[in-house]
Amino acid sequence: MMRFLLITLLGFFGPALIMLFLRLLWYRIRYNWFAKSNEPEIIDITPSSSHRPSRWFIAAWIIISLLCTGFLLWQMDDTPASKQIYIPAHIDAEGNFVPSQTLVPKE
Repeated sequence: MMRFLLITLLGFFGPALIMLFLRLLWYRIRYNWFAKSNEPEIIDITPSSSHRPSRWFIAAWIIISLLCTGFLLWQMDDTPASKQIYIPAHIDAEGNFVPSQTLVPKE
């Protein structure tokens, strides 16, 4: 029982771990390759202002969302479907093919 669990876990996580290892190895090789250039590393520490969406944008988003939701609820048809009778395709008594039909009974 424990052997099957170990094989299952290894079969499930093994390829993911191998691919993760190969990706990290590839990135490490690329980093070492490009780090051999003698260009100075520039670190930008300039403070930046936070770019929050404006209140008008949030209000417009909420209004449009409510309008779309209202329109969808209004368009949903909750009336029951009319009663129909389905007659499947068949061969009549004379051997002729009769295609399927959907009939609405008269009330």
